[in-house]
Amino acid sequence: MHYQQGSDRGQVFMTSLDEMVSEDSFARIIDLFADAMPIKELGFKHASLKKEGNTPYHPRDMFKLLLYGYRHGFRSSNKLSKACRINVEVMWLMKGLQPSPRTVNYFRSQNTKAIENANRHFVQLLKKWKLVDGNTVAVDGTKVRGQNNLKNNFNAKKVQRHIDYLDNKMGEYIEQEKQINQKSKGKKKEEQLDTLHDKMDNLVKREEQFENIREQTENSKDGQVSLTDPDARAVIKHRNIVEVGYNIQTTTDGKHNIIIDQFCGGVNDLNDLGTAVKRTQDILSKKNMDVLADAGYHNGAEIAYVERLGATPFVSPKKQHQQKQEGYRKINFQYDRSNNTYICPQEYIMEPISKFQRGNKRKFTVTRYATPACVDCPVRDLCTTNIHGRFIERSSHQDYVDRNYNRVTKNKDYYRRRQAIVEHPFGTLKRQWHMDHTILRGRNNVISEYRLAAIAYNLCRSLSILGREGLIKRLKALISIVFSLFAVAKLYTRSQTSQFQFSSIKQHIYRRHYSQLYN
Repeated sequence: MHYQQGSDRGQVFMTSLDEMVSEDSFARIIDLFADAMPIKELGFKHASLKKEGNTPYHPRDMFKLLLYGYRHGFRSSNKLSKACRINVEVMWLMKGLQPSPRTVNYFRSQNTKAIENANRHFVQLLKKWKLVDGNTVAVDGTKVRGQNNLKNNFNAKKVQRHIDYLDNKMGEYIEQEKQINQKSKGKKKEEQLDTLHDKMDNLVKREEQFENIREQTENSKDGQVSLTDPDARAVIKHRNIVEVGYNIQTTTDGKHNIIIDQFCGGVNDLNDLGTAVKRTQDILSKKNMDVLADAGYHNGAEIAYVERLGATPFVSPKKQHQQKQEGYRKINFQYDRSNNTYICPQEYIMEPISKFQRGNKRKFTVTRYATPACVDCPVRDLCTTNIHGRFIERSSHQDYVDRNYNRVTKNKDYYRRRQAIVEHPFGTLKRQWHMDHTILRGRNNVISEYRLAAIAYNLCRSLSILGREGLIKRLKALISIVFSLFAVAKLYTRSQTSQFQFSSIKQHIYRRHYSQLYN
């Protein structure tokens, strides 16, 4: 018996790149998809050539390279550039082009808005393909590690701790200086003092740096400063584990778990629900939808804002903390809507005594209720220890919160769909595609990474749902539209066709091709 033998390395083969890439390769899907995208209309740079300057790479080819890399789990510009030389599928996809790592980085950082437009365009296309309906959407955030060490992230408390340490250290050096002056003499004394003074000068420089950082934290909106990536923030990942990074907010459609939108949120989910819903409505051109979210999004102002937008929120209520001492809680006080009063457990009427504003992102009104009967109440100790008596506060969005609570409690099975919908993309992106950290710096660059991954993810979902032949048929139909528009645009530049006539021709082409595609 013999081992299997390989071919002679010096043997010349008559073959082509196309023969080396299998027919069911995902690279062929990416190639068709990028060719079907209206690159120029999406805003990619260098989509049109200029007379002067070096010849650039076509943005369509660079877009293909990024989609392939994010789909297969390698994102760095060095790895992407190297793949153009060693990966047969990438060589086929790029037609032998070999952009440098710097070129890849520039393309990715200079086309953040175009990448967002491409993501929106694809989602709108999926809606026309009936893969997205927008009836039920789930919103959730995931924490990702940024390019900033925790040691290079500061807040006022942390800066003060460093300054106190330096002050104590300076005090120790001053004591050492006194001892040296008392005990040492001559050249040895001079050497010891020189060494000590160098250390003291170093402490002064470090304290000046921390004073500068303290000034930055005071001017910062959230009281944080990151030195490596200024946009990164300290976020609580889970179980009080803190990482410096970003909170990626993701909206997912409930029909086929397709990602609709992504953006960088705050350090937690509390104030991002309204923004997520508004962006989703703009993308889908649809207001009426059910929005599922976990307890981290339970914010009365946000719930009210979402309902005013025309959507129906299903936000899990926060768990009530167990009361340590016996006594009356707010739920023991009954609200009388007709008279705008509260009735306490002793059946005394609490009337409104003041109103004031609260809220940072979305302002709302709070009404405070009280009763003079607290002075002589026999069970005052069970109610409050305040010398002015018991107060009850009711926000202007309490009715919205109550409606949300009733919806969630009456539709528990429906709400349980949230986890199955929104955790599906997270499991794919973070576990399989290694997207649990970002390799870029800056809010715009970071979210562009996840939007690229979202496009690749949605393309995979489309392939799984429609099948290979069904997806290819739709992409080829889109390519014919792009070529038709290109021909019309070329004719427009050479003739006296008016802008209105040109727009009418474009609309006719879209209607004709889409009617063939969907009917």
